[in-house]
Amino acid sequence: MIKALTILTGGIVALLSAGFSASLAASSDWLTVSGGKMRLVTSASPDGATLRAGLQIKLDDGWKTYWRSPGASGIPPQVSFLGSKNVTDPKLMFPIPTVFSDGDGLSAGYKQEVTFPISLQRLSNSAPTTLNANGLIGICGEICIPVQFSLSVTDNNNVGSQFDVVAALNKANSSLISPSTPTQNISEMKFGTSPSPHFKVTAQVPSGSDKAELHVEGPYNWYLSPVRAKTIDGTKAHFEIPLKSLPKNAKPTKTKLKVSLVVDGRGTEQEITPSQ
Repeated sequence: MIKALTILTGGIVALLSAGFSASLAASSDWLTVSGGKMRLVTSASPDGATLRAGLQIKLDDGWKTYWRSPGASGIPPQVSFLGSKNVTDPKLMFPIPTVFSDGDGLSAGYKQEVTFPISLQRLSNSAPTTLNANGLIGICGEICIPVQFSLSVTDNNNVGSQFDVVAALNKANSSLISPSTPTQNISEMKFGTSPSPHFKVTAQVPSGSDKAELHVEGPYNWYLSPVRAKTIDGTKAHFEIPLKSLPKNAKPTKTKLKVSLVVDGRGTEQEITPSQ
């Protein structure tokens, strides 16, 4: 028993040395809001050469928040990083969203917990880094509440490890949408008008896929909701996207769209101009 315990302990120490405990982490205080709480988190490499950051949100049961393009309903996050120090070009990134029923249709967002990674570059590895995040985010239960927030975290390069911070950032960064691949991509996207305006989309998906969702992002006033695949036949998924809410001056076959394909929890993205 003592020998087995020694082996187990050694394995844990080796795992921690190779992973989570090697990272230095910091976080702001939790900000409690209706439906949950939120904070800023950072994690630096042991030598301080790189810094990761994120906006972490934990939601109460029955509450949700939204993706960058939530659909016909929902409030996308709006975040500014003004006043941050020792960083350049901070930008909010979005993990793969979940599709859920929201009123009369579908929306894209997150339930329970989500960490939005923040891409940035640290200007100096020897100076403290302060990251400020100010903005508005929709946190919704039976009603949607626009939450204004102001958060700040300072990373001094000498704080201890926080397992939960590092784990949250690892999960968030591994859940980002990737470029399309030969086995997961949009192979055809056509615009049709009968019986009403719509896109018909055919996608290549990995063999054995059970679930596929499509997110189409156009100009800011198009308000396109996500859709689930109508059918999946072998390695082909078929979608139809209604376009009832398009502005009258919209030109679907002359507009480049950002299209995200999520298959069994894995997301890929590409830009497409639909054909007639």
